[in-house]
Amino acid sequence: MERAEDIKSYKPDQPIQDSDVQSGFKYEVAEHVGAEGLMRCLKCGACSGGCPVAAVTDYRPRKVLGDVLLGLKDQVLSSDTLWLCAACFTCEERCIQEVNFTDVVTVLRNMAVREGFAAEGYMEMAKRVIQFGRVSPLTRQVERMRENLNLPPLQEPAIEELRAIMESAGFPEIMEAATRRSKTV
Repeated sequence: MERAEDIKSYKPDQPIQDSDVQSGFKYEVAEHVGAEGLMRCLKCGACSGGCPVAAVTDYRPRKVLGDVLLGLKDQVLSSDTLWLCAACFTCEERCIQEVNFTDVVTVLRNMAVREGFAAEGYMEMAKRVIQFGRVSPLTRQVERMRENLNLPPLQEPAIEELRAIMESAGFPEIMEAATRRSKTV
C-alpha cells in the first residue's frame, strides 16, 4: 500500500496555464452514465467536509470536481489522488445538488486507465481477475470461514468467458497502455 507522503497529488501552488486547460473535458466526463450531475456542482465543499479519506489525507473531492470543471484533464487523470476515493458514498449523501461524486470518480478512473494512467494496486487487482476470475484466489481458509457461517460454497468463475469479455472490451490493450505508461513515469 502506498504511504500518504508517496502519493503524487495535484500541483497545489502552481498557477494554471492556458495550455493546461481543455475546456471540453467537463462535457466529456458529464456524457458518461453516472456523471451527468457534474455540471450542477457548486463547489460548496459538502463532499469534502464529510469525506473520511479527506480526514486523514490531503484528498479533497471538491478539488477534484473543481479541476474537472476547470478543464485540467491531464492533471486530474495523471494524479494518484484520483485513486484515493474509498467509494463510501458519504459525499453523495451530503450533496444537495446530487452530483454523484463516486460515479464521477469511477468515470475519471476509467478515463485515466484508458489514457495509460492507473494506480499500481488497481493494475495488480485487474491482473488477478484475469488470472483467477476474482481479486484473490479462493483458499481453504475462506472455504472454512464460509462453512462456519453457513454460507454456500463459492462457485468457480468461468475464467475463459471472463477473459473473452475482457478481450472484446479491449481490456488487454488498456492494461498494456497503462503498463507502458507506468514504466515511463
